Amino acid sequence: MKSLGARHALASYRASVLHLFRHGSTIGTTSPSTFSVRRQLISSTLSKRKKLYDLEIYVSQSPSPYFNLSFEDYLFKQFPVYRSESTSSTELAKKVLLLYTNHRSVIIGRNQNPWRETNVQSLRANNIPIIRRKSGGGTVFHDEGNANYSVMMPSNAFDRDEHALLLCRALNPVLSQRREQTVLSVNERHDIVDQDARKVSGSAYKLQRGKAYHHGTMLLNSELEVLSKLLHHSPDGGLEEVDGPGVQSVRSPVSNIGISNAKFTDVVIHAFEEAYTSVSNNTLKIRYVDEGSITKEEAPEINKRIEELQSWEWTFGSTPKFVHRFSMADSTPAVSFTVEGGIITDLESDLPEFAENKDTIVGIPYRGAEVASRIGCKLWKQRLLRSI
Repeated sequence: MKSLGARHALASYRASVLHLFRHGSTIGTTSPSTFSVRRQLISSTLSKRKKLYDLEIYVSQSPSPYFNLSFEDYLFKQFPVYRSESTSSTELAKKVLLLYTNHRSVIIGRNQNPWRETNVQSLRANNIPIIRRKSGGGTVFHDEGNANYSVMMPSNAFDRDEHALLLCRALNPVLSQRREQTVLSVNERHDIVDQDARKVSGSAYKLQRGKAYHHGTMLLNSELEVLSKLLHHSPDGGLEEVDGPGVQSVRSPVSNIGISNAKFTDVVIHAFEEAYTSVSNNTLKIRYVDEGSITKEEAPEINKRIEELQSWEWTFGSTPKFVHRFSMADSTPAVSFTVEGGIITDLESDLPEFAENKDTIVGIPYRGAEVASRIGCKLWKQRLLRSI
């Protein structure tokens, strides 16, 4: 429990942050929190000298994570490659904003290990899909209380904080009107956090020659208890270990900001329109999309991407090589599986149920049911089905 003095100090700091965002003043001392207040004030000043874009906004009305991630990938493929610092004096560079909300799903980064990042069996039992996206970054839980945004731009205009800061500036006035006020800022990890340093939005990025995108989540009214259970792999009493080079997520305390999806969409669209277009040269285009509204030209490419995202080969088979070790109740090593490309390439164990069946196990896909069907021990069958 914090001391009385510590609680007073924290309360004083929160009040200073609230004052800062309302009145534009500065905090004279360096904060012990993760906030980068001065950096954000500088960014806010610079943003007044805005650069105009040919802005396209897409709002998905589909709740399918497969469609939305595939449509995002399609838009990025179609995004032009900018090879110079600037366009001609008569042509604006393009910027694309995509907004969408998914059904319950867990989205892992391009180079992550689903067996390490998630509770795979719990997800299967609850019929919640695991989907490997095309960008890097960590694992996130999507549901109807979580909004997602994706911004595409020329690579020379890419900035990890620009759009997160834009969202903070747009949302803070809305959040300040509530009884329990929330103040958002961007921390050193480029996440959006509240005044208690709880994460409300995480980001991932993809950069290619001449173009880039930044996409992120925003926790509005998400089921945080479900998120916690599904994103934390729960080894059998600490008797499992997944070892490999895949990117590991950074666990952070999280919180909702408590506004509706519709309000978030309206605020973000208005913020982008204000930041990147002008009354005299309004190039804003807004399109609402779902599976039934894509064109005949778009459908083949998008459907091809949906099939890939739904495949076991992409979701699990793309996992970087790893070793999954299981121990006995007394922590004695029991069995380890080496897995590459989703296929068991080696097995090490002194237990007869594994050693005697090694030839039938090596070479099969790393699925709990497949491995369990090769051994006779009921207890190990149950454990493998629970863990793989």
